[in-house]
Amino acid sequence: MNKEVVNKHVAILMATYNGECYISEQIESILNQTYYNWTLYVKDDLSTDSTLTIVRKYAAIDDRIVLLDSKDKCGAKENFISMLEAIDADYYMFSDQDDVWLPYKVEMSISALLRLEAKYSNLPLIVHTDLKVVDESLNTICPSLWQMFRIEPSLLNTFDRLGGHCLVTGCTMAFNRKAKSVCLPMSDAAIMHDVWMALKVYKEKGHIEYIKEPTILYRQHGHNTLGAKDFRYNYVLNKFKRLRGVIKENITFYRMLNALSYGSPLKFMYYKLWYYLSYNCKK
Repeated sequence: MNKEVVNKHVAILMATYNGECYISEQIESILNQTYYNWTLYVKDDLSTDSTLTIVRKYAAIDDRIVLLDSKDKCGAKENFISMLEAIDADYYMFSDQDDVWLPYKVEMSISALLRLEAKYSNLPLIVHTDLKVVDESLNTICPSLWQMFRIEPSLLNTFDRLGGHCLVTGCTMAFNRKAKSVCLPMSDAAIMHDVWMALKVYKEKGHIEYIKEPTILYRQHGHNTLGAKDFRYNYVLNKFKRLRGVIKENITFYRMLNALSYGSPLKFMYYKLWYYLSYNCKK
């Protein structure tokens, strides 16, 4: 492993809530990373199960695992944001409590960030990857979340275009200090920390790099806070069937864009249509 890569300290931020079923497997997958210069910071959202007991067990045997104090219930977004505000590191990654990281995830992401920093000096930078969608027993549902979500990263390479479709999944992100600084403070209008950060980095003339290879087994189960909806089939029909929910989601998304001075609702709808047509032409 490159010495320059090894010398970079990575803060892995994990927000937890009632994660006793799968959190041990997730922590074990982080412990098994080929890259070892990291600290896993865990902040719990007042779990009522044995999540804290499990985390304390791991923290007792590896000092790279740090359990942060948490006195108030705040939800996943605020949990992640509070850790990002408080912790200093060379690079940052977010972790869900119920996935499995493939062994090369951290090394691959940090190596990519170093290459980007050599090319784009002093810019906010994000690297993200595809995910393999699996069931609760880690059996493959779909080899690519990007396929399920109809994501083509090569089309979503500007601030305006990103307004038309979501791009980055938070648990695959790695980013530098500059990306952290331009994304804070985070607006109350932000839907989640990951989509806000991607939009903000592009708005501030930063760069987002994508890695097509999955680095995570993205577990779907009955208790997911956020799950993977399969948009591969009957896309327009499925949207129409849940029209009320789609309208509400788009209003919420536009409010976030408006907080970033994106432009008019017509611009927002234009780029949604542009992406839909461009994606289908590309495929």
